[in-house]
Amino acid sequence: MPIKRQRLGQHMLVNDKVLASIIIAAEISKNETVCEAGTGLGFLTAELCRRAKYVVSFEVDKELLRRARQKLQFENLKLVAWDAFKSGNLAFDVFVSNLPYSRSRDAIEWLATQKFDRSIVMVQREFAEKLVAAPGDKDYRAISALANYCFKIVRVASVDRKSFSPMPNVDSVVLKIVPVHTVTRKTISKLNFLFSKRNRKASSVAARAGISGIDVGEKRIDQLPAAMLVGMAEKLLDIHSI
Repeated sequence: MPIKRQRLGQHMLVNDKVLASIIIAAEISKNETVCEAGTGLGFLTAELCRRAKYVVSFEVDKELLRRARQKLQFENLKLVAWDAFKSGNLAFDVFVSNLPYSRSRDAIEWLATQKFDRSIVMVQREFAEKLVAAPGDKDYRAISALANYCFKIVRVASVDRKSFSPMPNVDSVVLKIVPVHTVTRKTISKLNFLFSKRNRKASSVAARAGISGIDVGEKRIDQLPAAMLVGMAEKLLDIHSI
């Protein structure tokens, strides 16, 4: 009987067809290292181990980790009792995860600081829509700008809520994420701060922050393209000045 982990916003994937679609999209080869966040019940982890050279799987839930250590007997697997998104620069080729909904933003921000080849993640459909939102859209947020600047994102598959246990209240999507640029944690923090002023004129925010050399015209913060916002964040020295 699957363990319920709703406290962490985690719903266990129990649909073999969806699992297969994740594995196919990941295109893992025998010379690659895979990083997984959230070992869970280990179904995805086992498939990763059968295909990769090495798998590092992070799990913060002690009971799930205990079960995984009993069940998963692979020589190329390292199980880590730690939050992957609190780790520094990790060496991996592919990131694969059925993300707890509560950690989706953490995952995207963390991936934006990492060097890797590709990532296959499952996220809540509404969150996926925010990731690909364009400037001026109602869903355009700091995470949208970050994702637009740092990644190329392709929808791999839609996932019905019945594919999970316990069943969530929303549907999910599988995304393929390919890195384009990396940023620092400090830049992400400043980008988030800029979006706390999302309805203000960007020229006013830039002037108060002493940001020069960026022509924002008459647009609001939430109307600026991702590259321009990241440029502003990188020039922003003191968030307390705004």
